[in-house]
Amino acid sequence: MNSRTLGWNIAASIGYSFILTFITFIISAIVKFFYPPYALGISPFLLFSTSLGTAIVQLLILLALIAFAFPVRTKIAGIQLLSIRYLSLITSISYLFFSMLPYAIKTPYIQTFIGLVIAFNIINGIFSGSIASIIQK
Repeated sequence: MNSRTLGWNIAASIGYSFILTFITFIISAIVKFFYPPYALGISPFLLFSTSLGTAIVQLLILLALIAFAFPVRTKIAGIQLLSIRYLSLITSISYLFFSMLPYAIKTPYIQTFIGLVIAFNIINGIFSGSIASIIQK
Protein backbone atom coordinates (compact mmCIF):
# COMPACT_ATOMS: atom_id res chain seq x y z
CA MET A 1 0.00 0.00 0.00
CA ASN A 2 1.41 3.36 -1.04
CA SER A 3 1.49 5.85 1.84
CA ARG A 4 0.85 8.80 -0.46
CA THR A 5 -2.26 7.16 -1.90
CA LEU A 6 -3.40 6.27 1.60
CA GLY A 7 -3.00 9.88 2.75
CA TRP A 8 -4.88 11.27 -0.24
CA ASN A 9 -7.67 8.73 0.19
CA ILE A 10 -8.03 9.58 3.87
CA ALA A 11 -8.05 13.33 3.20
CA ALA A 12 -10.58 12.97 0.37
CA SER A 13 -12.76 10.70 2.45
CA ILE A 14 -12.78 13.11 5.41
CA GLY A 15 -13.83 15.92 3.08
CA TYR A 16 -16.50 13.79 1.44
CA SER A 17 -17.82 12.77 4.85
CA PHE A 18 -18.16 16.42 5.86
CA ILE A 19 -19.96 17.11 2.58
CA LEU A 20 -22.37 14.23 3.26
CA THR A 21 -23.02 15.60 6.75
CA PHE A 22 -23.70 19.07 5.39
CA ILE A 23 -26.04 17.75 2.69
CA THR A 24 -28.01 15.53 5.08
CA PHE A 25 -28.35 18.41 7.55
CA ILE A 26 -29.59 20.75 4.81
CA ILE A 27 -32.11 18.13 3.66
CA SER A 28 -33.31 17.65 7.22
CA ALA A 29 -33.64 21.43 7.67
CA ILE A 30 -35.62 21.75 4.44
CA VAL A 31 -38.01 18.97 5.49
CA LYS A 32 -38.37 20.57 8.93
CA PHE A 33 -39.09 23.95 7.30
CA PHE A 34 -41.97 22.51 5.27
CA TYR A 35 -43.24 20.15 7.95
CA PRO A 36 -42.19 21.29 11.46
CA PRO A 37 -43.05 18.15 13.48
CA TYR A 38 -40.16 16.27 11.86
CA ALA A 39 -36.94 15.99 13.84
CA LEU A 40 -33.76 17.68 12.73
CA GLY A 41 -30.96 15.12 12.38
CA ILE A 42 -27.98 13.91 10.39
CA SER A 43 -28.26 10.15 10.88
CA PRO A 44 -30.60 8.46 8.39
CA PHE A 45 -30.78 5.21 10.39
CA LEU A 46 -31.81 6.96 13.60
CA LEU A 47 -34.34 9.13 11.79
CA PHE A 48 -36.29 6.01 10.79
CA SER A 49 -37.69 5.86 14.32
CA THR A 50 -38.64 9.55 14.57
CA SER A 51 -39.29 10.84 11.06
CA LEU A 52 -39.53 8.28 8.32
CA GLY A 53 -39.91 10.83 5.53
CA THR A 54 -36.67 12.62 6.35
CA ALA A 55 -34.78 9.34 6.59
CA ILE A 56 -36.04 8.14 3.22
CA VAL A 57 -35.18 11.44 1.55
CA GLN A 58 -31.69 11.38 3.08
CA LEU A 59 -31.10 7.81 1.93
CA LEU A 60 -32.27 8.67 -1.59
CA ILE A 61 -29.87 11.62 -1.71
CA LEU A 62 -27.01 9.40 -0.50
CA LEU A 63 -27.85 6.90 -3.23
CA ALA A 64 -27.91 9.72 -5.77
CA LEU A 65 -24.47 10.89 -4.63
CA ILE A 66 -23.13 7.34 -4.96
CA ALA A 67 -24.67 7.05 -8.43
CA PHE A 68 -23.16 10.42 -9.37
CA ALA A 69 -19.66 9.02 -8.80
CA PHE A 70 -20.21 5.97 -11.02
CA PRO A 71 -21.29 7.03 -14.52
CA VAL A 72 -18.11 7.20 -16.60
CA ARG A 73 -18.54 6.56 -20.30
CA THR A 74 -15.01 5.84 -21.51
CA LYS A 75 -12.93 2.89 -20.41
CA ILE A 76 -9.77 4.95 -19.84
CA ALA A 77 -11.54 7.45 -17.60
CA GLY A 78 -13.28 4.60 -15.80
CA ILE A 79 -9.97 2.96 -14.90
CA GLN A 80 -8.52 6.24 -13.64
CA LEU A 81 -11.57 7.03 -11.51
CA LEU A 82 -12.00 3.55 -10.06
CA SER A 83 -10.42 4.53 -6.74
CA ILE A 84 -12.76 7.52 -6.45
CA ARG A 85 -15.73 5.25 -7.06
CA TYR A 86 -14.65 2.92 -4.27
CA LEU A 87 -13.95 5.88 -2.01
CA SER A 88 -17.38 7.45 -2.48
CA LEU A 89 -19.16 4.11 -2.08
CA ILE A 90 -17.31 3.10 1.09
CA THR A 91 -17.55 6.58 2.62
CA SER A 92 -21.30 6.74 1.99
CA ILE A 93 -21.95 3.29 3.43
CA SER A 94 -19.80 3.84 6.51
CA TYR A 95 -21.41 7.28 6.95
CA LEU A 96 -24.70 5.52 7.67
CA PHE A 97 -23.15 3.76 10.66
CA PHE A 98 -20.71 6.38 11.96
CA SER A 99 -23.37 9.11 11.84
CA MET A 100 -25.03 7.49 14.85
CA LEU A 101 -22.04 8.38 17.06
CA PRO A 102 -23.18 11.90 18.08
CA TYR A 103 -26.47 10.47 19.31
CA ALA A 104 -24.75 7.85 21.49
CA ILE A 105 -23.85 10.43 24.13
CA LYS A 106 -26.74 12.44 25.56
CA THR A 107 -25.71 15.92 26.66
CA PRO A 108 -27.49 19.26 26.89
CA TYR A 109 -24.52 21.09 25.37
CA ILE A 110 -24.49 21.77 21.63
CA GLN A 111 -20.69 22.08 21.68
CA THR A 112 -20.38 18.41 22.61
CA PHE A 113 -22.70 17.39 19.79
CA ILE A 114 -20.74 19.47 17.26
CA GLY A 115 -17.49 17.99 18.53
CA LEU A 116 -18.89 14.48 18.12
CA VAL A 117 -20.02 15.33 14.58
CA ILE A 118 -16.50 16.48 13.74
CA ALA A 119 -15.05 13.36 15.41
CA PHE A 120 -17.28 10.92 13.54
CA ASN A 121 -16.46 12.60 10.23
CA ILE A 122 -12.73 12.24 10.91
CA ILE A 123 -13.14 8.62 12.07
CA ASN A 124 -15.31 7.88 9.03
CA GLY A 125 -12.70 9.43 6.75
CA ILE A 126 -9.83 7.46 8.26
CA PHE A 127 -11.80 4.22 8.12
CA SER A 128 -13.12 4.74 4.59
CA GLY A 129 -9.82 5.99 3.19
CA SER A 130 -7.97 3.01 4.65
CA ILE A 131 -10.49 0.49 3.32
CA ALA A 132 -10.48 2.14 -0.12
CA SER A 133 -6.67 2.00 -0.21
CA ILE A 134 -6.73 -1.70 0.70
CA ILE A 135 -9.36 -2.48 -1.94
CA GLN A 136 -7.56 -0.42 -4.57
CA LYS A 137 -4.59 -2.80 -4.62
